[in-house]
Amino acid sequence: MTEIEIKAHVLDRAGLEERLNQIAAFKMQVLRDDTYYGLTKETRCKLRVRRETLLTGGGEEKKTLLTYKRKEVRTQEDGSSSEVNDEKETAIQDANVLEAFLKDSGFLVTLRKHKDVKDWELTVTKDSFPKEAGIEQDLFATFELCNVPPLGDFLEIEILSPVDNPLAVKAIQKKLHELLALANISEDQIENRYYSELLRAYGNQFA
Repeated sequence: MTEIEIKAHVLDRAGLEERLNQIAAFKMQVLRDDTYYGLTKETRCKLRVRRETLLTGGGEEKKTLLTYKRKEVRTQEDGSSSEVNDEKETAIQDANVLEAFLKDSGFLVTLRKHKDVKDWELTVTKDSFPKEAGIEQDLFATFELCNVPPLGDFLEIEILSPVDNPLAVKAIQKKLHELLALANISEDQIENRYYSELLRAYGNQFA
């Protein structure tokens, strides 16, 4: 699956939550603590260990995920852009064993990040994409309202594509911008920099 995503600053969190409840179905709230590992601090191909706490009506559910992600920002002809990521992910039982191995093998902790996230989901029908895109099934758009200390609030809109051809990516990028407008977020609030770049600007300290 190819992850295609757009991210924007949120100026009115309460107003956005109200709007998302109108246009999409609320799914869950989750706390995410991410640690990124790389052979150098500059590499963009990194391993991520994510510790998640899902907050449900019945209490908490915890899980740990290992992710390898290749990240890329693609720009369309009209100048709009989005992240297109090749992501491989699996659940793991004990991150401590893996993290000990990574450190002993010379990997560096390149970033630590915390997210407090609320998720909404919206079905995007296959008929809403042009036929030449080759998207033959309904897809799901995930709206994530994220608080990322010390950066503030962001809206991430993500669609996982089963096909990775240029026409499909272009069609989904266009759909993401339409969904951003549906959420009443203007184009000038889009943030094209990665969180890692933003956190470095704030002097984030790596272990």
